[in-house]
Amino acid sequence: MRLLLAGLAFLSAGAEAQTSRDSFAQRALARALDDRCALFTESERLALDGAYLQVRGDLLRDGFSPRDIDSSYDRVIRTVGNRPCDDTDVQLLADDIRSAFAAWQRERFQDFMGAPSLWQASRPYAYDSWLISTAVSDAPLLRAGVYQLNGESALTVSAPADASIASLALVMRDPAQTPDLHDPTLGGLLTIEGLPAWTHFIPPADNARRHLPVSRQRQEEADMFRFADATLQALTALDPREAIRIEAFDAEGETVFVEFLGVGDFAAALAFVRSSRDLSAGR
Repeated sequence: MRLLLAGLAFLSAGAEAQTSRDSFAQRALARALDDRCALFTESERLALDGAYLQVRGDLLRDGFSPRDIDSSYDRVIRTVGNRPCDDTDVQLLADDIRSAFAAWQRERFQDFMGAPSLWQASRPYAYDSWLISTAVSDAPLLRAGVYQLNGESALTVSAPADASIASLALVMRDPAQTPDLHDPTLGGLLTIEGLPAWTHFIPPADNARRHLPVSRQRQEEADMFRFADATLQALTALDPREAIRIEAFDAEGETVFVEFLGVGDFAAALAFVRSSRDLSAGR
């Protein structure tokens, strides 16, 4: 237990924070030990990464800073730096993770934090389907997530089939250009027209990256705009508290609509899906 709690002293003693602290400590410790001792299979590692990302998102939403969380993780790494891989406590922890993974694998569906709606994740079946999806707005058929088509999964946005929509763009903060979250409200002091109520953090006006789809397919009453894997990776690299912007435009480049989509625990949802054996051969 002393090892599990090492490095998390910056957290408060409140009941909710204590629960998050314990979960973070165990998952951070398991990841650090796995990095050094290769304790887990690829699928077990993905499941552990998803669980770690989920609790990290909880801590961020509870108000803890990324710097403090990452510093805590570094302290966990230093704590286990000289721990023998065949140590009894290390092996007991690995057994606990493997046991939890067996239960994780039996779950076909799981919800993850998102905005304005939850991310709904499903392990893949043989047919075309959403693996991860969320409603972007009240507009019918406007969804985003990861869609499996002909056995290939890709970050996808579906929109009502509309001849006026020539294409979509996903606009994201570029962490390399803008390391800190962009808050045009200055902490809620300003009211920004069109900003969703569930976040202050949106892509900056300058230095944001625009990602365009690589293909478009008609699925009954919806057009499916599919994006490159680089766009998927860019989304998973964002902070769970921020939003991306979805822009639809016509053939002349005029805006048809603009919607915001919360990042939430998308990266954890993706790890849940990818930890399935059904996808292991395709990664």
